[in-house]
Amino acid sequence: MDDVIEAVALRALEHRYRIWGFGEGPALLGLLRAGERLGRPQWIGAVADLVAPSLHRPPDVTDHLIPVEVLTELARLRPGLDVAPAVARFRAAVAGVVHRPDLGPFVWVDCMHTDGPGLPPEPARLAIEAVAALLASPGGLFSHGHDGVRANGVHWGRGQGWALSGLLAVGSPRVPSLVAALERHEEDGRWRTVVDLDGAPVEHSVSAFVAAALPSTPMGKRALAAALDALDGDGGLPVSEATPIGDAASYLTRATGVFPWGQGPLLLALLEAAR
Repeated sequence: MDDVIEAVALRALEHRYRIWGFGEGPALLGLLRAGERLGRPQWIGAVADLVAPSLHRPPDVTDHLIPVEVLTELARLRPGLDVAPAVARFRAAVAGVVHRPDLGPFVWVDCMHTDGPGLPPEPARLAIEAVAALLASPGGLFSHGHDGVRANGVHWGRGQGWALSGLLAVGSPRVPSLVAALERHEEDGRWRTVVDLDGAPVEHSVSAFVAAALPSTPMGKRALAAALDALDGDGGLPVSEATPIGDAASYLTRATGVFPWGQGPLLLALLEAAR
């Protein structure tokens, strides 16, 4: 298992992180934990070098993307780093359900994975439930986004992973219905890029997220096996590129590659399986 963890981590290290960009948090968190487990202080140092210049920046429109769980773990491993100002910037940035008013009244399912772990318990619960109320569909799945008038109605595969992460972080009562919906659409540990659209491409990042979120369940174990089976020969999990909100057809032709939103949840799932 450690050999696989190392291969997945090394591919995660190859990415050019934006600090902060959508979906970077799980990979950085996975690198910190993998570095500690495998005795690779250089991985922890690499994450610290990436993150440290951002810690005392002035407020920025991307502050809602700061993954507080990464900063918390980094502070534990590198006690000399003062992460408090960056945590404060994140919490100020997510004070409302619309995190990027400069882009319009949009709400993204992606933000559930940062809001849940990044806020104190009660504000986190309120934030997650507010987003869930806008994006939840009757069958338990979540739309990718809301434009201020209506949800887009597309049950993006990776978005279910983001939602599951955020809901679990706050112990939401919506978790069972989402898990049941994922079980209905599962194909032996795999899901499609639009989970309820027959013929849509398989999206391996969903397997990684389910494996990381539900490691002790039969579905989580099937998801981990499916993700491992999808690895290329060098530790990379092929997943779809960054995906904007759109109509269902726009999700079907995204390019694939190796990205933090595949490597990260897979690393976290592998680390949990190796415990």
